[in-house]
Amino acid sequence: MQIIQQFLSDLVVTVIGSLIHNWLPLSLAVVISAVMRVYVNGEKLKAMLLRRPHVSILGAVALGALTPLCACGTTAVVIGMLTTTLPWGPIMAFLTSSPLMSPEGFVLDAGILGLAFAVALTVSSILIGLGSGYATSMIERRTSFLSNQTRFRERAVAVAGAAAGATSVAAACSCSAPVPVVVVAPRKPTRGIRWRELGEAALNIGLKQIILFFALFVGVGFVIDRFVPSSWIVALFSARTIFAVPLAALVGLPLYVTGEAAVPLIQTLLKAGAGGGAMLAFMITGPATSAWVIAGVSTFMKRRVVTLYVAFILVGGIACGYLFDLFQALTR
Repeated sequence: MQIIQQFLSDLVVTVIGSLIHNWLPLSLAVVISAVMRVYVNGEKLKAMLLRRPHVSILGAVALGALTPLCACGTTAVVIGMLTTTLPWGPIMAFLTSSPLMSPEGFVLDAGILGLAFAVALTVSSILIGLGSGYATSMIERRTSFLSNQTRFRERAVAVAGAAAGATSVAAACSCSAPVPVVVVAPRKPTRGIRWRELGEAALNIGLKQIILFFALFVGVGFVIDRFVPSSWIVALFSARTIFAVPLAALVGLPLYVTGEAAVPLIQTLLKAGAGGGAMLAFMITGPATSAWVIAGVSTFMKRRVVTLYVAFILVGGIACGYLFDLFQALTR
């Protein structure tokens, strides 16, 4: 009994200590996320994409990599894209790049895991988005593989149907899609700060999502550090182990991992001897291909598109992981 009490006491101390030690990047991540949730209108973003049916793959990747959308928020936009005649290339580019990186995620990664890791994850999201977008576009132009792969009976579906689909996808996931807010231009600059909405967004996003899941993963990292020998982690995920990157990518494939929340777990594994490439691969597959996300996207996309999506994320994660290990080896 005393051993259990000591373990729980150490766990609580570790979680609180990590939150205090990382208060600055956590605070910045919460503030950035709240500001973007309040002032970046998700509905306007979707409408802008829909008004431009010939939007380039490059533009779709830029929007995906730079907007604060998790996998569930991403699917809400994609559902709207599917109601138009937009080709699969930009849709796939947006779908694969959006869950991997966000402004608040970059701040948290850079502050805790280091700038090199944050830049590597950002570059990976862009490369995977571009690669999957152009590959999908080529497949669509040259084959019939992607014909009739949406579960909508018609590509032009009522907005209400799209909204219902977005709700079902969000319900299948553990995270929340961003709530669109209509921005009204203030008459005076002093009235332009919407303190109440910012406070509510910071509470809902910061306390209930980022900090809660961050603390949870600190606890998971503590358990791993306490009970899993470092030699096991080195043997499985070290940069010197040739199969470390694909193994980490496969481990992350079915798990629901938010990029911000998984940071303390990645930090623990890196300190225990895991390679940066393996952890990068884990951070790519985890947020994008969890069982909940796949179940969600399967409600409006058919098997071939879903399989292609998972393949792009898995292959892209493994390739970027190996490239990051190579980069680190060359710059040491």
